[in-house]
Amino acid sequence: MIRLLLLSCLLLAGVQSASAQTASTGLRGPAPSQLFAFGARPAPVATRDTVAKTIPPTQWKSGMLIGGGLGALMLGYAGNALCNDGDGGSDGSCFGPTVGSALLGAAVGGTVGALIGGMVPER
Repeated sequence: MIRLLLLSCLLLAGVQSASAQTASTGLRGPAPSQLFAFGARPAPVATRDTVAKTIPPTQWKSGMLIGGGLGALMLGYAGNALCNDGDGGSDGSCFGPTVGSALLGAAVGGTVGALIGGMVPER
């Protein structure tokens, strides 16, 4: 066991670095980033992109109106049906729950409709 330890120490002591592990004089490291340069400032206005960014018009308003209307009708009808289908625990008037559920349906339906309409370009 001691012989093996001495042999491995002698072998490791005589090993020199391989040619791939030495520093090469022909290669340079990466250049420092301009972002971290002392006193870095944005480019002057004259060299910035001068192309105007145009966003094409979409159908988001129509989608919001259609989605809001359908959502108000559907959720208002569902709220009224659930209120009238109860066991008589309410005071007999379903106006409040119907209007509340219709407003909730208009908000959710209008949001979804505007998002879907925003994907459709105007012609």
